[in-house]
Amino acid sequence: MKGFILLLSLLLGCAKPNYVSSEAERDRYAPSQNACPLYFSEERLCLSIKWSVYPTEETLGAFTMTFFAEENPQKPITPHLTPFVKLWMPSMGHGSSPVVITQTAEGMYLVSEVYFTMLGAWEIRFQLKNNTDVIEEQIQKINL
Repeated sequence: MKGFILLLSLLLGCAKPNYVSSEAERDRYAPSQNACPLYFSEERLCLSIKWSVYPTEETLGAFTMTFFAEENPQKPITPHLTPFVKLWMPSMGHGSSPVVITQTAEGMYLVSEVYFTMLGAWEIRFQLKNNTDVIEEQIQKINL
């Protein structure tokens, strides 16, 4: 019986992704709208994200991330360290394909080619790096 359950979980764990498609489901997985959704103490900056294209089976996702000082969310600020985004599935111990990050304005970045390889609980790991060293990381959880 244990062997059957293990085999079943392996087969289902690698199933074809079933992405969120309705507006109501997308809102359910939207990041917090707090004044400072993710805080990086090293740079004393907040980070907010906004999906422009939610990932589906046919479409790679994209979102804008904006860094700003907590006291002035209307004024984006570019961090001194390099922003990096990593998609990670903790339950399976693996990530997904790399995203593309393009700075579009002061403190604003387009994160494109966002693809989650399977259903389940994922983390979007927002990192500030100095070369290859991760200096600070904040995590946004997402369930697909």
